[in-house]
Amino acid sequence: EIISAISHEFKNPISIITGYVQTLQNDKDLPKSMRDKFLEKINSNANKMTLIIDKLRVALKLEEEKEKLELKDVNLNNLCKTIINDLNDKYHNRQVVIEGLETVIKADETLLNMVISNLIENALKYSEELVIVRIEQNSLHVIDKGIGISESELLKITKKFYRVSHNGWNNSLGLGLYIVHKIIHLHNFTLEINSKYGIGSEFTIKY
Repeated sequence: EIISAISHEFKNPISIITGYVQTLQNDKDLPKSMRDKFLEKINSNANKMTLIIDKLRVALKLEEEKEKLELKDVNLNNLCKTIINDLNDKYHNRQVVIEGLETVIKADETLLNMVISNLIENALKYSEELVIVRIEQNSLHVIDKGIGISESELLKITKKFYRVSHNGWNNSLGLGLYIVHKIIHLHNFTLEINSKYGIGSEFTIKY
């Protein structure tokens, strides 16, 4: 199942890269603008594969408890703004709103970035409406009005390599929420997931 999950994730970007490379090789008279566009697509999909490898590497270090925290003051509002700006290129027609207090916590900024970006991107993937990031003194909430997660799946989605697919909610490689759960646990924070199928989800980090 692990090999199947990994090969599934690599299959799409590899086929895209192969297709564009073959076109570039076969059509030497391709306009420069088209060549640049194809090269951009190749680079983008190569980066996707790098991210998959990075996820596997981080998951392994978390599993073996070899990931060390580098704690410092992290401004959650600024971190969320950076993450949303980074996601804008991919989800340029979507809106993510930050609500709440200016909050600074002690955390590993790189790892926390992975957690929050994963939660926000999941909200963007599985909903078509406004996504809300609510920052409170002791908690951060990512709220969507998407397809939701069935009650039977809620206890399983943070398991390694577990993917929900029968209702359209696909946890990709099955590492995203596993890594989120592990990083939050490493910080001695807690993760709460409230979701109703067909209505939406709320992921809460309590720090």
